[in-house]
Amino acid sequence: MLVSMIVLGVLALMVIVGLGRPVLKDFRIHWIAALVFFAAVIGLNFIPLISIGSFTFSVGTALFYLTIIAAFFIRSKFTTAITAFAAALIFGGLIYAATRVSLLTGNEFFGTTNYAYALIMGFIAFILARNGKYSFLIAAEAMMLANMLVQIGNPEFGLNYGFDWAVVAAATAFTFHALTVLILTHLPADKRGKSRLAEMFEADRLKD
Repeated sequence: MLVSMIVLGVLALMVIVGLGRPVLKDFRIHWIAALVFFAAVIGLNFIPLISIGSFTFSVGTALFYLTIIAAFFIRSKFTTAITAFAAALIFGGLIYAATRVSLLTGNEFFGTTNYAYALIMGFIAFILARNGKYSFLIAAEAMMLANMLVQIGNPEFGLNYGFDWAVVAAATAFTFHALTVLILTHLPADKRGKSRLAEMFEADRLKD
C-alpha cells in the first residue's frame, strides 16, 4: 500500500503544478476535485482494514475502485464508455491468462500481478485510448480485474491485493498522456501540424 500512497501523492503534485491538467481536461473536472479525490484515497487508507467474512478491504481502496468504475459513464459518450470499459475487461482477462501461463511454465514472478504488468498495462492503455480519462480508467480497471482473478481459489479475498499495481498502471497512463500533451503544446506552430507524433496522437483516439 505504501507504493500506491506515494504514487497518488506524486499525481496530486502533478495536478498542483499543472502538468496533470491535460488529463483532467478529458475528465472534465476541476483540478481541486482531483486533488480532493487523491487526498481522500490516501487518507482513508489509513483506516484499519474492514473484514466481512473472508472479504477484506480498505475504505480508500474501495473509494478508488468505485470511482473508477463510475467515471467510465460520467460525462461520457455512451459508445465510447462501453468501448473503453470492454477494453479494460479484455486486458484484465489477458493479464490473468498471462499469470496462469507463467505459473504453468514455472515463472513465479509473472505468476501474479506486479509492477511489470502495471507498467505495461499503463503504456498500452495510453497507446490504445490516447485520451487522458480513458487511458487512466482502462489501466486501473484492467489491473483491478486481474488482481481479483488471481485470488480465485484463495481462502481469503482482499480488495487491497495488488492495489499498488492498479495505481501504478493508472499513473503510468496518466504520466504518458500528460507528457505527450506537454511536448505537442511546445512544438512550434509551423511544425505542430506536420508532426508525426501529433498525427498518431489524434488518429482514432477515444473521444467523448
